[in-house]
Amino acid sequence: MKRTRWAALLFVLSAVTSDANAAGVVVRIYPMTTVSCQLESIQAKFTAAKSTYRMSGRCDQHLKYEDHVEVIPVPWTSEGAYAPGQGKVEETIVLTGAPPFRGKIQTRLGCVEDPWLVMGKAACTQPVFSSAGDVQALDYIVTYLRGGFEQTLKPNTTGFSYDRAALLAQRPRDLQAEQQALAEAARLAQEAARKEAQKLQQRVQPGPTLLENLAPVLVSPTAGSRYLGMTTVPIKLAPPPGRMTVTLYTVKIERKNPGGSWAPVTTLPIGLAQASSPSGYLGWGGGGPDGRSLSLMASPGMYRITAQVSAPQQTGWSQGVEFVVMAPNTTIQRMPKAFGP
Repeated sequence: MKRTRWAALLFVLSAVTSDANAAGVVVRIYPMTTVSCQLESIQAKFTAAKSTYRMSGRCDQHLKYEDHVEVIPVPWTSEGAYAPGQGKVEETIVLTGAPPFRGKIQTRLGCVEDPWLVMGKAACTQPVFSSAGDVQALDYIVTYLRGGFEQTLKPNTTGFSYDRAALLAQRPRDLQAEQQALAEAARLAQEAARKEAQKLQQRVQPGPTLLENLAPVLVSPTAGSRYLGMTTVPIKLAPPPGRMTVTLYTVKIERKNPGGSWAPVTTLPIGLAQASSPSGYLGWGGGGPDGRSLSLMASPGMYRITAQVSAPQQTGWSQGVEFVVMAPNTTIQRMPKAFGP
């Protein structure tokens, strides 16, 4: 079942004599040319980002002479697309007839709904029509398609009769299949990454004796660094050399007594994400959430920090790094004058 568009150009010349009783004279100029187009096949593919339609068919250019009719077949293919997120519609029709009946017709629209799925008028605006090819040979076909496009404000191929109900039923199936394919691709990627990580871990994970000789790297605080009391001391750590898997660190902080010995202050579990973040772990120095926890408070004095990997396998302790916490400066500096002598 197909809907045929006809475009006919008929040149009529009327001559009227000065005699009031003179009859009109009609002159026919041959050949009279008409164009009809038909659809032979349609394929559709739906994704969340775009709906694509590929069609093929034939346009016949009829040249009617006084005693016979000549038909010039012009096969065509088309690809149209609707992007729902952008409301963008494009279609390209390629004419593949025998030379000189070759060319290309492109149309663009802005639509709030898919014009290939809507019967009748669609909510489309901003029409753009362009053509390329032998202007003289394709004049009738281009005029025919331009007229249909400007009249309906829809892509030319939407004027054919095809099973829209089947396309509407196909769309949710295609979208579901796309989601399943994306989920399967993500699952396969995760599984491949897990297997690769497992292989690396089996290949480079050190034994118990070697583990005792390994330790994480203390990036911050650095030796001799100074911090004000009751302020956060960022703690940054890096895994031991050798691509060792790390999920959790244990950090031990000690404070030097007046007699020169080191007294424990606190032991902190620090996850990999916090320890390796740009800001580091920020849970020690300011006294905790309420500012009153002595174990989380940096009071003036000399401190030493050491760290070890505690999961998934425990390492030895790092070399201690000593840093200083100073009393806050309470001196009020006199502000310089902005104006006057």
